[in-house]
Amino acid sequence: MYGYGYGYENYGYGGPSFGIGAAGGIFVTLVVIGFIAAIVLAVVVYRKYASDGNEQPLSFKDKSTWGPFLRFDKLVIDKILRALYIFCAIFTAFFFLALVLASLADGIVVFLITLIMCAILCLIIELLERVSFESVMLSVIITRNTSDIKGMLGSRPASELPPAGPAPQPPFQPAPEAPAHHAPQPPEAPDQPEQPQGAAGQPEPALAPETPSAEQAAPAAGGFCPVCGAPVQPGSHFCPECGKKLD
Repeated sequence: MYGYGYGYENYGYGGPSFGIGAAGGIFVTLVVIGFIAAIVLAVVVYRKYASDGNEQPLSFKDKSTWGPFLRFDKLVIDKILRALYIFCAIFTAFFFLALVLASLADGIVVFLITLIMCAILCLIIELLERVSFESVMLSVIITRNTSDIKGMLGSRPASELPPAGPAPQPPFQPAPEAPAHHAPQPPEAPDQPEQPQGAAGQPEPALAPETPSAEQAAPAAGGFCPVCGAPVQPGSHFCPECGKKLD
């Protein structure tokens, strides 16, 4: 009656509240938007960077593509993994971005802490995703290459295929024996005549034999005069032209 009232709304109980509830609502909204944006960006990035342009997609109108698809002759898991990796990488970045933006409702201090923590976690998770997808893609690439090799061998004629079974071994041939090499023997030295001993027991030097001069040999064997060059008869003691004594 007296109009007394405490006005609880004046203390902010009935007004808008900011806190965990408001930040949570903002975060969920941003995550949904980021999920949709990640799908769109993944399709664009895949077509621009990851697709090689030579892929034959499955067509329900073209029945020739049904057989390879059902027999797993053409593997599409590598294409799916590439597209899935692009989506996961983009969505992970949007997820942490939404978490950082939602923390603005709790103050600048919480925003800075969340920004640092989200940057570190985003980097770690991106690396883990890359390693995981590379491990799976490695086994897929090996399987795809094996399938391509089998397809290439199946399309070649039988005459060009290598023979089945182990390769034939060439007949064993013994190695030729190397000829024995004998070391050359040094020639035997001729027997040296005993030299006469001198008075002091030292060997006397051998006297060189006297070599007759041309003038002395001329009379006995004939030849030419050493002065004028005239021919000389054997046994002549004087030159018949210049009178030079020959002996």
